[in-house]
Amino acid sequence: MDRDLKDRGNPPLPARVMAPFAAFSGTSALPPRIPFALCGMACVGLLLWWLRRDKADRLTWLLMALAILGNVSLFLYFRQARYYGLTLLCSVAIASCYLHWNGSRRALLWLSLLFLAVLACHYITFAGLAAVLAADYLIWQRHHVRKLKPVDWLLLLVPTVVFGSIIVFIWNPFLLPGIVKQTSSNNIWDRLALFFWDLRDLDRAEFGVGVLLLLAPVLYFAVERTQILLRGPVCILIYCLVMAIVSPQPVHVTSVADVRYLIPLIPLCMAVEVAVLRLIACRAALWMGVSSFRVGVSLGVVAFGTNMLNGGPFFPEGARSTIVAFSRELLSPPSDPYTEAARWVNQHVPENVSIWALPDYTAYPLIYHAPKAVYAWQLTWPPEAQFRGLPLINFRGQEPLDYIICFGPPALRLSGPFQTWAQHGISYAHVATLDFFWANVYRPELFWHTFTPRTNYDKNSEAIYIFKRTSPKPR
Repeated sequence: MDRDLKDRGNPPLPARVMAPFAAFSGTSALPPRIPFALCGMACVGLLLWWLRRDKADRLTWLLMALAILGNVSLFLYFRQARYYGLTLLCSVAIASCYLHWNGSRRALLWLSLLFLAVLACHYITFAGLAAVLAADYLIWQRHHVRKLKPVDWLLLLVPTVVFGSIIVFIWNPFLLPGIVKQTSSNNIWDRLALFFWDLRDLDRAEFGVGVLLLLAPVLYFAVERTQILLRGPVCILIYCLVMAIVSPQPVHVTSVADVRYLIPLIPLCMAVEVAVLRLIACRAALWMGVSSFRVGVSLGVVAFGTNMLNGGPFFPEGARSTIVAFSRELLSPPSDPYTEAARWVNQHVPENVSIWALPDYTAYPLIYHAPKAVYAWQLTWPPEAQFRGLPLINFRGQEPLDYIICFGPPALRLSGPFQTWAQHGISYAHVATLDFFWANVYRPELFWHTFTPRTNYDKNSEAIYIFKRTSPKPR
């Protein structure tokens, strides 16, 4: 993703928001997360302000509170030091400006700047949001607001197009050959599979409650023409379709959706679900003579406090209260493989000693948490022009390694290289096994997230293994 030793493959805004906090964080992961957590708090505040502005009734307030507090995915993504929190905040702000537009040209300019911020956070989510708003405007919104004049369109589009073009020209992942090849590897059937995965895993990751989202358009046509019951699901379908078209995710290497691209849908899903539950509660009060508030609260606790309506019993994670599991995790936070490995490196490895981390991506958290070592063999030989002149230890196979840290199964494939290196007088010994499951199981995707440490694993192939060179380093 580098060009001229600069990151040119990722949109620039998240890194620049994080940089002032990371500069003084040392090896702690907390400070870089702070600005994104604040964005999360601001997003929740904006949702609550929206309810107040629209003069929501008490039942709607309570259902939305349950939806927010019960959505563990929302909190897991907010605490990540990536683009998620910024994108969610800007997405909700865009929706608020769009739906509450009163003809103000200043509001149009703000809308354009917010779109520009989303573009500077993540190109794929920008494409989804732009497509959804364009479709929604053509189908619904243009009938409820004054017609946009040419100057309005200029205020709305020119800042995003002009400054967005500059951003994409400088930070463009599609100029990198690997991304182009990965994006073009899917055919039309693969794209259809991605569309299905997006819809399925939107539910499984508990971004939304599947049963309620499916019920919304049925209630719209059969019971009451509350616009969000149809408008919301149509926007969700359009967004997921666009994600399936533009996503670089290769279908042949996985069986789940990259749900992180779907995070702008979380607040929309909550709004649709609250409307569904409110309608059911009010109708139940009329038909059964019971309190709509009590019915709504009861349904809300089941819908947002458990994964029963997400089909949890039919997925590997089983039936559970995800918010209860998350609360237990917060009370007793588990460790993780990178923290365990970094602690060992900091305690046992001298400064400037070389380490090869396997798989390759595991080097990055170690670089942050145990920075005194040299993380070797990350580049290929012969070097690209931008890497010429770097020490040979950075290039795979050019200098012997001092340590090898293997996270899980790659350790089983080292016997061949060890034998080959031994023929050249380079030998290694197994010096430590860290009794901790090797994989990252604290990711924000709920179908990969475990709320307690994993203990039922094979200690011979799924732990963390450390090897040290025992032969003298060749001169």
